[in-house]
Amino acid sequence: MKYKNKLILANVLALLAVVTIVSVSSLLGVEIGGGSPLLLKLLLVLVPQVGFIYFYLKVSAEEKKRSVA
Repeated sequence: MKYKNKLILANVLALLAVVTIVSVSSLLGVEIGGGSPLLLKLLLVLVPQVGFIYFYLKVSAEEKKRSVA
């Protein structure tokens, strides 16, 4: 359970960091990337989330193995 809490906290902090970067760049008028800004912003949010979901499921599976063994 300790690892899950740390992973969730890391996920929230990473999401907050990405949202802050995107918000500040939008306020300052700085373009991130040359293509579609909406697509790039979605990728900036979704890619880290997918990674954290993967690690969360991996940690959950390991904890289930430990509790069974």
